[in-house]
Amino acid sequence: MKAHAGIGDWISASYEREKPFLQQIPRESADYFLLNSQIHEYEAGDVVITGESEGQYFYVLQSGRAQICGKILADGHYNVLAWLEAGACFGEMSILCNEKTSNTIVASEDCTVLQLPRESFVRFLEKNPSTMVYLYKVASDRLRAKNQAFDEFESLSLLASAKVLPFIDFAQTLEKSRVTGTVIFECNGESGFIAFKEGRICCAKSGRLVGPDALELMLAWGDDTLFKLDTHLMPDAVNINQSSDTTSLILDALRNIDEKQSQANKK
Repeated sequence: MKAHAGIGDWISASYEREKPFLQQIPRESADYFLLNSQIHEYEAGDVVITGESEGQYFYVLQSGRAQICGKILADGHYNVLAWLEAGACFGEMSILCNEKTSNTIVASEDCTVLQLPRESFVRFLEKNPSTMVYLYKVASDRLRAKNQAFDEFESLSLLASAKVLPFIDFAQTLEKSRVTGTVIFECNGESGFIAFKEGRICCAKSGRLVGPDALELMLAWGDDTLFKLDTHLMPDAVNINQSSDTTSLILDALRNIDEKQSQANKK
């Protein structure tokens, strides 16, 4: 591998998305990483990183595939946001930003993972500062892909169907991306909206119902619901407390709907 003389060389160096991380950094940097990392085996379905946890390791996927997922729900379901192939690195952003991990990483098949402890990763970057440029390229590439996908979604003129995309999955995406905007609902001649501020539900209205009652009504409409996001529309009113995260708020509303339906069936 050709050594880079300085940061300028690293910036101008080609970045190959599919090429393994350890093959895109200088040999001495890769040797340091290999000598100081730990090898862990994960079976298909194992959680490698739990979302909203303290970032303790920087990872390199040596073999197998893994999924970048949204928040895992109480029933075990989750959204797959992206895939990680052998050679990919992950877990760097929580350490670099000194924040909790944003996504959950799940092994989609048996995997071998190199894990460099947080302290060793920091020392690794101190000894190899030019590697930061590569990591920034990785982060920028993932962010660019995410923004492009979201822009493509926003440009759709058709309403999304709850049969194809459950609203809770869509709401999780808005929460993860901290989107501000209003989702317009339509179902069998009825309509309403649920507004989001920085990814959290802040307002709901349908007919004369407002707040949590309106939220429950629209969630109860089920698979016949059509909805669309409008990021240029935002109501002035706030009638839902934003202290609860979006997923918990929706799950609570769905439980209330189930309880009311059970009580109605008993009568």
